[in-house]
Amino acid sequence: MYTFIAGAAIKENVPFPVNCNCGGVITIMPPMQEDKVVCPKCEATIKMIVIEGDSGYIIGQDFNGEPTPTLLPVQGSSSKPINLLTQAERNEILKKVKENIKGSKNE
Repeated sequence: MYTFIAGAAIKENVPFPVNCNCGGVITIMPPMQEDKVVCPKCEATIKMIVIEGDSGYIIGQDFNGEPTPTLLPVQGSSSKPINLLTQAERNEILKKVKENIKGSKNE
């Protein structure tokens, strides 16, 4: 598995959790020594990809018929976790993404 990590979280030198899909939690103690961790609950290996700054979310694509944008978490981010966003908040973020995609296609 893969997960995105906020680069800002590493620079702060404060421990932060990385959540596995199974519900397991791994505490990361900066500075990171490894780019992979093992979930203590399900033993899955998780590769951590550090994203510069604190973007909050990564925009991915969900292929259910036609490609539509979806939010992927950036762990260690100071942004509100995706699972705590209301549907209206998610829709607003994704609406802006769709507008940006349309705008870039028209250029």
